[in-house]
Amino acid sequence: MDRSRPARTASPGRVGKLPSRRKFWLATGAVGVLALAAFAFEETRAYLLDRQLVSTNPDQIPSNSALVSYANPIGRSAFESNCASCHGADMKGSQARGVPNLTDNIWLYDFGRVSDIERTVLYGIRSGLGKSHNVTDMPALGRQKALSPEEIKDVIAYTLSLSKHPEDPAAIARGGKLFQDKGVCYDCHSRDAAGIPDYGAPSLIDGDWLYGGDEKSIYKSVYDGRHGQCPAWIDKLSAPMIRAIAVYIHSMSEESPESPNNRSASRPPAAKSG
Repeated sequence: MDRSRPARTASPGRVGKLPSRRKFWLATGAVGVLALAAFAFEETRAYLLDRQLVSTNPDQIPSNSALVSYANPIGRSAFESNCASCHGADMKGSQARGVPNLTDNIWLYDFGRVSDIERTVLYGIRSGLGKSHNVTDMPALGRQKALSPEEIKDVIAYTLSLSKHPEDPAAIARGGKLFQDKGVCYDCHSRDAAGIPDYGAPSLIDGDWLYGGDEKSIYKSVYDGRHGQCPAWIDKLSAPMIRAIAVYIHSMSEESPESPNNRSASRPPAAKSG
């Protein structure tokens, strides 16, 4: 009589259980490896693009669509986190606070090139750094008694006549003499009142007003002076991020008509000799 035990058959529920676990862990590991590889690829790509962004001549970046596409999302995010509190989410600034509009072609300093914008972001305006914009500011001509209240009103009449229809010819004539002589307004705003971007002295003939173009606002500017500031970001943000902010602002605005880039673009080709 054969007393040997019958062979055991595997339970249907146990068949393939171990291989399934193996497949799960293998799949999980593969996904992890792919995720790490993708992360490493993106980090390497970002590192290389950051290097290219800061090593490229800033004023050549607008013609490099790949760099602009890379910089703009970074610049937009950094602007929203650090600059929008003053300039606004729409970048149009605030006349009540003397914060300029960054979406047009009127620039308080320089010409609105990427390099110009970057310098302001880096060093600020009257920020206390040696490289900040701080050549001059608007003096308090009334408080300092350089001009009387009536003389200030005449200067306002003259100033408004440059961008609006003149209303009081006599006041305008008196104001013009004060502008060009006693008030020494020409020294910053220039004889033609078109401003001097090297100083941050705005044009008074374009109808664009940093602190408002009504008589009350202009009177306050002349009587009390103006001393606008912009913080320096050189010690707060990385070089690639600052460059990205400058590229983003440049993308959302226009360069001044007086920009060297616009002047060279409009310059007629040189006549061929021979």
